[in-house]
Amino acid sequence: MPSKFILVAEDNPDDAFIFEMRFKRAALPHAVQIVGDGQQVIDWLSGRNGFSNRTEHPLPDRVVLDLKMPIKTGFEALEWIRSQKSFEQLPVIILSSSDDPKDVKRAFDLGATKYFVKSPQLQDVIEYLRTI
Repeated sequence: MPSKFILVAEDNPDDAFIFEMRFKRAALPHAVQIVGDGQQVIDWLSGRNGFSNRTEHPLPDRVVLDLKMPIKTGFEALEWIRSQKSFEQLPVIILSSSDDPKDVKRAFDLGATKYFVKSPQLQDVIEYLRTI
């Protein structure tokens, strides 16, 4: 069983598939679970709405968030994560298609650990995950 667990929030099925394939090829010692929006991240972390079984839904060692998602955005999920005492130190990596400096600044202001732009930097994300 992998020693680390990464929770990924990505609403685009194609991007989620690409992330999973690249992640598997990298052969990192992490388990990955993908959810479709920021609300599911909040529910997972708080153990609500079907995510209470910690054997099936363990607390992650790190979270990867897309920013533009339905229901709750990555910004909203990040803000919630940082407002919880138990998750203040949880590494949160942003993986977004936005390279808008305002989005980057807002993510870091809300407490993001690292920010990557999707297309050209997916391999950089994998390498970053390899180092932590």
